[in-house]
Amino acid sequence: MLSKYLLPPDVFIRHWLVASEIKKCSFDSIKISLLDVGGSLGELRKFLPNLKIVTTDVVAGADVLYDGYKLPFKKGEYDYVVSIDTLEHIPAGRRLNLLTQMDNISIKKVIAIAPFASQEHEKYENELVRRFAKTGQPVPPYLSEHRKYGLLTSDQLDAFSKKNKLIVYKLVGRVWLDKYNFSVHMFEIKSGKLNKLIYLLKFGWNLIINLLSPLIIFHSDKNTASRAMIIIEKPK
Repeated sequence: MLSKYLLPPDVFIRHWLVASEIKKCSFDSIKISLLDVGGSLGELRKFLPNLKIVTTDVVAGADVLYDGYKLPFKKGEYDYVVSIDTLEHIPAGRRLNLLTQMDNISIKKVIAIAPFASQEHEKYENELVRRFAKTGQPVPPYLSEHRKYGLLTSDQLDAFSKKNKLIVYKLVGRVWLDKYNFSVHMFEIKSGKLNKLIYLLKFGWNLIINLLSPLIIFHSDKNTASRAMIIIEKPK
């Protein structure tokens, strides 16, 4: 689906990474089921159009609403269970519990991706908060929750792996790329007519970056990574 390449690069990258991990598995797509926890917008369907994807979230728009604490699904109900930028919106003490629930619901594999607390990422988000405060603009809800609950840290990820030996993780993404994309996304000028043109040009930017970004977002390190990808693969 070509429409996925017009998504904001930040949205594209995280969904592309999860979809790529799913595509590594060999399966009959007609028979495969996938649960997307926190995916009320259903954007993963653009990347895996042949899979049966059910979304669950605490907000309207999801196929199944839940209370944010207990996922209302049976053990082994779905082949794959994924979570895309959800862990950072819940307290750190509840994150492993969510992963454990996802693990219980899945048959084959769990994939969760969330912002990582690299040195560059922490610095960048703190700068964003100061920038909004300086201009008198409200801090976006997503950023407020990042600061309130904290991004995923190396210590948290290592603790997850100790609790569940099947959990592995890798660091992906580039903070500098996120910074450029956010600057482009926020750019506007006073002239309404020119803003309409800028709005259309941003789709062109999205297309170019989304085509190129998969070449540069892997093999990040603890100082510069923008995201952590957590994987639980069941023994065959």
